[in-house]
Amino acid sequence: MTEMIGFVGTGALGGAMARSLLRSGLKLMAFDTGDAARQRMAEAGAVIAPSARAVADTCEIVFACLPAPAVSVTVAAEIAGAAKLRILVECSTLGVKTMREIAANMAEYNIAVLDAPITGASGGSYGVDSGAFSLICAGADDVFERIRPILARMTSKIHRVGSEPGMAQIAKVINNALSITALTVSCEAIVMGVKAGLDARGLIDAINDGSGRNSATVDKFPRSILKRDFASPMTIGLKDMQLYMETIHDAGLPAPIGATVMEIWNAAYAQNPKRGYSSIVEYFEQWAGVQVKSEESKGS
Repeated sequence: MTEMIGFVGTGALGGAMARSLLRSGLKLMAFDTGDAARQRMAEAGAVIAPSARAVADTCEIVFACLPAPAVSVTVAAEIAGAAKLRILVECSTLGVKTMREIAANMAEYNIAVLDAPITGASGGSYGVDSGAFSLICAGADDVFERIRPILARMTSKIHRVGSEPGMAQIAKVINNALSITALTVSCEAIVMGVKAGLDARGLIDAINDGSGRNSATVDKFPRSILKRDFASPMTIGLKDMQLYMETIHDAGLPAPIGATVMEIWNAAYAQNPKRGYSSIVEYFEQWAGVQVKSEESKGS
């Protein structure tokens, strides 16, 4: 491809996606409100635009990867009706209502939308840089086929779940709710095991060779919890569970398990708003009087 691709929102995940496109040989114009993010993209070889609107005035295809639904709505309003934009690829986690609102507004300006949230990025930006992530997509046939070759430059894991924007958001919030629920119950259970005298590392290894293994025991415990590395903010999980609860309630379905997980995360956040994502384990540790650590972390 010789055309320039646009990218708005080049923080941790968006920046990693944009760098993947640059490494594949594409020309890229990028914008982010953060000075450091713009600097990193300039060093990676992107053309830096002065605004999101400038990106959309220059590029027919623009990707967006933004931190909150409200930010995505603001950016979409800014770029609607831009001189060149014809396809917006929205990779943020927005929830179905916001995604459909954005798609409807863009349609008024003859701009198509591909709903394409990122998932499975274990290790955050590292996971994206290494291609260890997937994209869940929903959009019209012609739009998906136009964008798929670009997506394939970042990952081979591309899943189309529907033809209407918003459908991928439903799949994404389901995925995230399952992941958060697995993390929550795994923390509760493994804290119990450590309280009973089991070695945390040995317990995790045994679970991962058994039927109890899940995304938390395979990834989050070895990478984060056992090392007491809680860098990712807890607000990510709160947002994801809130979007899940909104989606399932809008479907007219009960959510007793989701409600319990939501209650636990709200309580943990109220105790300490500075908690990290995986430090939900501390919510259970406080009652047990233990810490889930690997041997190399016990001296810290």
